[in-house]
Amino acid sequence: MNKKFKVIVIAAVIIAAIMLFASCKPAGNTQPADNTQPAGNDATADNSAQAPTLAPTQEPVITDVPATEAPTEEPTPSPEPTAAPIAKGTNVAYNADVEVSSTTGIGHIQWGWSYEYINDGLIVDPDFPSYGWTSAVGVNFEEDHEEWVEFTLAKVTKIDTVKVYPTLGGSYCPVTFEIQISMDGKDYTTVAKVENNDRAATGSEEPFVLEFEAAEARYVRFFATKLYGVPSSLGDGILCQLAEIEIFAA
Repeated sequence: MNKKFKVIVIAAVIIAAIMLFASCKPAGNTQPADNTQPAGNDATADNSAQAPTLAPTQEPVITDVPATEAPTEEPTPSPEPTAAPIAKGTNVAYNADVEVSSTTGIGHIQWGWSYEYINDGLIVDPDFPSYGWTSAVGVNFEEDHEEWVEFTLAKVTKIDTVKVYPTLGGSYCPVTFEIQISMDGKDYTTVAKVENNDRAATGSEEPFVLEFEAAEARYVRFFATKLYGVPSSLGDGILCQLAEIEIFAA
């Protein structure tokens, strides 16, 4: 083998060794052909990608939630006190509201005549004076004439007795009258009746005690349909007069 051929063989061996060494380098050390990197990013020695930095997770802000207030309970209303029952035998007409068919003028009040005296608790009191109620004077001259007194009780009440008092000497006590009751002041039912009364004719002051089956009423009416037919000597005409009316609870 000549000298020139040896040189060629040695060169080939060296080149083969270099190529073998190059092929054995780790793949991760291969640089890009243009060896460029994105602006602003410094490559590390081993050119490995840098892991992204995560922003720290913020704890959620806890807002104070106002406590839910329990609804205010409406106070339980106290029950209305139960009214005491009206005792049997109570005079419920006493000082009750009264209306009358007719009445006298102011001049007769000073002589003891007023519809307010029909339930004042006084039968007759000449010293007061309190004689009772009289119908209007100088107006009526017929015995077939209606006059009435109506009581409005404080509440619906069961009643069973009405007591009617003639005035002094039984004067002008009506001959025929009824006791009527009602719940509404419009529709009335007759529960007692007196006919052919002679108190005025005889001068008797004995009261009428009218008892009937117990019934509830808010309105109680004394209703006269025939008056004592003798006119007043003073020219006052034919009158209807009573000293007191009492109504008793059953």
